[in-house]
Amino acid sequence: MVPILKEVAQVPGLLKEIYGDLAKPGVTQAGKALGTVLGLGNTILWPLMLLNERAKITLEKNLEKYREELNKVPPAQISEVPPELGVPIAEKLGYVTDEQLSDLYINLLAKASTTDFSHTAHPSFVNVINNLSPDEALLLQHVTNDLPFVEARLKKKSANEWRTLAALITGLERTAKLSFPENCVAYFSNFEGLGLINIRHDLYIADPPQYEKLEKYYRPILECVPHDKEMWEFMFERGKIEVTPYGELFISACLRKLKARE
Repeated sequence: MVPILKEVAQVPGLLKEIYGDLAKPGVTQAGKALGTVLGLGNTILWPLMLLNERAKITLEKNLEKYREELNKVPPAQISEVPPELGVPIAEKLGYVTDEQLSDLYINLLAKASTTDFSHTAHPSFVNVINNLSPDEALLLQHVTNDLPFVEARLKKKSANEWRTLAALITGLERTAKLSFPENCVAYFSNFEGLGLINIRHDLYIADPPQYEKLEKYYRPILECVPHDKEMWEFMFERGKIEVTPYGELFISACLRKLKARE
């Protein structure tokens, strides 16, 4: 036996600490939903995590959030989580400490645990969350509908030539409380690569005031960039970020919590 597994086996009650909790009154819905996942034995990682105090606290906190979500729906609506989705999420619950990211995993797991919403829980969404940073998880909350953006350019007066001064200005780089707002353009590029959004330079939304607000704020800042005003003129191009059907399904499954029973 692998040495660390021997250590797990020798700790009295360790294997029951998590599994047993899932069968207690008031949390049986979580136990039922995770029945297949637990039965496969794939959650051997959980007892290993319990040997580490920090991982134990993280696992218990995330499981408690999951239990609270399932308590919002009637017991008759609880269904077993498909192992192809439940196993990889279960492995994350012991070490994902960022609230934004853990909420995405837990919301997805909760949707997969209910008969009414399991159709929204695509297995590939686990990989999408794996490829998001905490900043991106936060930013994504602001991209649930079409989002206007402007691109600041210097256009050559004598030719069809231009240079980009600032791309994908949405305003979220200063209002979304990101840890690294300077990475906002890269975050949107990642969203597009993951299939969540399309960045449209050929279309814009029919709401001029939103663009005018962005242009008014950023014009005095960007016009100060040194350039030959005889040769170049400052301008804005308008576009929009649109959520794809795949992105809409991801938002429904991972960003939105279950509704409490009435």
